[in-house]
Amino acid sequence: MSISGIQGLPLEITVVGCYNLDDKEWISRQDPYVCLEYGSSKYRTKTCTDGGKNPTFQEKFVLPLIEGLRELNVVVWNSHTLTPDEFIGSGRIQLHKALSQGFDDAAWPLQTKTG
Repeated sequence: MSISGIQGLPLEITVVGCYNLDDKEWISRQDPYVCLEYGSSKYRTKTCTDGGKNPTFQEKFVLPLIEGLRELNVVVWNSHTLTPDEFIGSGRIQLHKALSQGFDDAAWPLQTKTG
């Protein structure tokens, strides 16, 4: 796939899972979910109930590419029922390899609030 002239073309993203997340729960296992942000569009996985530090999602999203926008923001949250959801980590995924080679199946690190 060429890197220029991508406006509106579909990009399929599969959120496979996370591993070795910071554990935000003291008593029970955490319930993580992943939010993707690309341009003004936001996508969210289902909550992986009792997913703990290594949740799996296997969820696909198809989003239209935006010319000049070459990264995807990812935020992982711990779902709560009675209190606000808790931030676990965030990261930016560079789309260059996916746009130039047609796929990118790498894992990406997350940053916590403390680094």
